[in-house]
Amino acid sequence: MSSFYQPEAPLLQAFGFTQFASPAGQVRYSRPSECGQETIVLYTDGELTLLEAVNGQLLYCFQGRLASEAELRVLLRQVNWPAEVQRA
Repeated sequence: MSSFYQPEAPLLQAFGFTQFASPAGQVRYSRPSECGQETIVLYTDGELTLLEAVNGQLLYCFQGRLASEAELRVLLRQVNWPAEVQRA
């Protein structure tokens, strides 16, 4: 059985994400972007979704599974989301 990487709350919080209420089977984190809202949804089956709301329109950037934190950082950069720890 394969295992997949899902980022943990401390890492997402360090990236500036805040956990929000979500339906059973998923955990949702969001943060403001320069032009909208960036959201990461983690599912219990190991999948992850990145989506961004811009000007009231929802854009799906990625849905799938990741192998490592490094792959997460590359994915965030590919969709032009900051992938660095934010300073308070």
